[in-house]
Amino acid sequence: MGGLLEYGVNDSTRLTIFTLIGLFILSTLAFLYWDMYSLVESSALTFHSSWASLEFLILWRFTCFLAGASAVFQMFKSGRGVMIVILHDERKETTLHPKGMGKFVTFSSWTLLLNIFYFFIAGILSLNVMNGNQTPSWLNGMLVVVFSAALGASLLTATVVRYIILPGEVRINRNHDQMFNFPNQMMHNFAAAFLIFEIILVQPELSPSFAFFGLVLGTLYALFAYVFAFYGGGFYIYSFIDPRLRYGPLWLTGIAGAIALFYLGVWCGIQLMAYNSLIGATVLIIWLSLITQFRTSLTEPIVK
Repeated sequence: MGGLLEYGVNDSTRLTIFTLIGLFILSTLAFLYWDMYSLVESSALTFHSSWASLEFLILWRFTCFLAGASAVFQMFKSGRGVMIVILHDERKETTLHPKGMGKFVTFSSWTLLLNIFYFFIAGILSLNVMNGNQTPSWLNGMLVVVFSAALGASLLTATVVRYIILPGEVRINRNHDQMFNFPNQMMHNFAAAFLIFEIILVQPELSPSFAFFGLVLGTLYALFAYVFAFYGGGFYIYSFIDPRLRYGPLWLTGIAGAIALFYLGVWCGIQLMAYNSLIGATVLIIWLSLITQFRTSLTEPIVK
């Protein structure tokens, strides 16, 4: 590894961990300062209405849930996968073939699980509303938190895959057909697409302060990746997640910050929808079309 992805003379793990703790403290202080609990409660009420019928909303949400759950089922059923990783001890790239739970160490798989969790909760709560039942406030709050975190994460994942991972695979002339199978399509494309169309259907009222939920998600994933590499699988699924890198703290801050930034971008789109639904929806759909790729580009070389 070179450039930004290089190891310095001194191990940066301690500084990276301090940065991780600092981000957690910052997020906690933000939660208390902005009284986000009350903001989440008021926001949750806007998730239960739509310009479409409630029956259609319920059907839509459970369809998205089942699509995501089917992708997870196929990930377990399809046998061994293909994963390019960085070994912790050797500090070099290798190819692994994980199976079962081993496929869920990637950030994109976390994005898919968040997506599934959101649509399951949202579907259940919509049924509650239709039947006139009272919904627990904590479940409403969880709905908003999961949605906010999943929103930034899914758009970041789609963007990184479209503009960094896929071009990188093409550049080294490596076969990447597995990137377009159903589970990967769900993780890299449909997770973002489902949430964007959910916004267009529901037009929820969100707060810009909810970006901190994405910040927390990024730090939690980084913590998981560190523990997994040091005490579990012995590898990093992404080279830049290694805390020992010279610029490890910057990479950590950048990843967590990027999730929050993508959330804020969508929040701006929602504000535009509040001003004009058609213009706002068009902007979000154009943005989605620019960050998703559902098939190999015709300009890419054929790899045997």
